[in-house]
Amino acid sequence: MPTPFYHLRLAKDLLRHPAIDGELGQFLHTYRCAFLFGNTAPDVQVVTGQRRQITPFFDLPIQQGDPQPWKLLLGEYPQLADAKRLPVPHVAFVAGYLCHLQADWMWVKEIFAPVFGPHCSWSTFKERLYLHNVLRAYLDVRILPGLLPGLESCLHQAEPAGWLPFVEDRDLIKWRDILLPQLHPGAASQTVQVFSSRQGISTPEFQALVDSDERMQREVFIHLPLEEVERYHQRVLEANIELLAEYLAGYAGEVVMQNLCDEKMGAQS
Repeated sequence: MPTPFYHLRLAKDLLRHPAIDGELGQFLHTYRCAFLFGNTAPDVQVVTGQRRQITPFFDLPIQQGDPQPWKLLLGEYPQLADAKRLPVPHVAFVAGYLCHLQADWMWVKEIFAPVFGPHCSWSTFKERLYLHNVLRAYLDVRILPGLLPGLESCLHQAEPAGWLPFVEDRDLIKWRDILLPQLHPGAASQTVQVFSSRQGISTPEFQALVDSDERMQREVFIHLPLEEVERYHQRVLEANIELLAEYLAGYAGEVVMQNLCDEKMGAQS
């Protein structure tokens, strides 16, 4: 699945998308810190050690008939489905969480399974898993500079308060604090180090492939053109926009109007 930094890029592209306008756009921009954090939060299992079904809400391989994870989350936890009953930052966080689930689901179905999955015929599955991680690290190296500046400070402002009934606030904060140092200007992503350790490959060897456009073309992009990754990115944005419009239907407008009223009352007092 995409890394947390790729999810943050998707979230920032959503916030800049021309279709995210009006009251929806104003809502998401006002509460963007919680929304951005929500876009990383399903990966909290790195901290908790929970099974895949608990935080991303689907398992691998995806089977025919498996429910879409964002719908499964709202079905299993109906208290999260009714946005009008939740505090405003909580709603923005859940909206981001749903977008992450949808992006992961689409990545598995459109990128991982057809190109790197166990039923592909090129190379071995072990080698394909390795090159899938190389791809994710390659994207991170190119994404991270564009996420700065200001994202570290913004995520630090996201303070969970019972936001997930299946994850403790302290674990969400631990996860947030793992990401923050990597978003500091001049800091390096730990993606290569993490993935190379998982694969049992030296970090310099892993990094050498990530840094070589010629090798990436020969070993990865011959199977998955980089243009197809960008097309996936655009498809996710379109799907996320529909998902956000559905989840926040009517709610964003009410919040925006209430904020305007509060501002007016504050100016008069």
